[in-house]
Amino acid sequence: MMVTANDGTELHYTVSGQGPPIVLIGGKTSSIESAWWRYLPELARELRVIALDNRGAGRSAKPDVPYSTEVMAEDALTVLNAAGERSAHWFGISLGGMIAQQIGLNHPEAVRSLILAASHCGDDRAETSGKPPEALVGNPLARFSNLYSTAFILEHPDWVAEDARHFGKMPLHAIHRQDQAVRNHHACDRLAQIRKPVLIVHGRQDRMVSVRRAEEMAARLPQARLEILDPAGHQVHSEHFQQVVGLVLDFVQGVESSEEG
Repeated sequence: MMVTANDGTELHYTVSGQGPPIVLIGGKTSSIESAWWRYLPELARELRVIALDNRGAGRSAKPDVPYSTEVMAEDALTVLNAAGERSAHWFGISLGGMIAQQIGLNHPEAVRSLILAASHCGDDRAETSGKPPEALVGNPLARFSNLYSTAFILEHPDWVAEDARHFGKMPLHAIHRQDQAVRNHHACDRLAQIRKPVLIVHGRQDRMVSVRRAEEMAARLPQARLEILDPAGHQVHSEHFQQVVGLVLDFVQGVESSEEG
């Protein structure tokens, strides 16, 4: 399905399942297909799952104009409304988690809870190591060493390769524009304003976003629960797929039960 954002950008989204609504927001360069292909059928068993391609990715338009997490948050709200919902649980990975933070800050009425995976609250403190670990030298999957923990690549090469087959391509200008949104995300000093329940999921061995950034968010958010998974890299949601699905469903159901009570 397609919907038009406030500035005319066409946004692609999907809806599946029945139950409390959850919106899935992928990270930088990811699409519905690349980020959520494992998750959609699992979450749709119990939830109404709304997933979108961020501007610049997947089947959404790729305008060569400035991107920001605020603009991308408005995109996500446009999709939420097009799906017939006024509030939802928001599950964002990396850049998607930054977009979810903006929704929590600027549109608390649209938030039942936030789930932030492999994300941070701003200041673009890039920590990516350029060289793959020594254990992966010569390994054909070494190019994914900034995404997955070394242990996972060595122990589950077929899983990583299957993920990689779903990774899409983006035009260079769209990658730069999404990078721009990450660089200009500065929400750390405002996180205390988010009063809704938040689940933070992070990999202990994340080489792109240090686990310290997850701990920082947990300390600043009034209702945060922090789950650090070990071993796990930036693709924590893939490496610990079944565990994260369970965490998400239990968290959402707990929030829903508390609201009913």
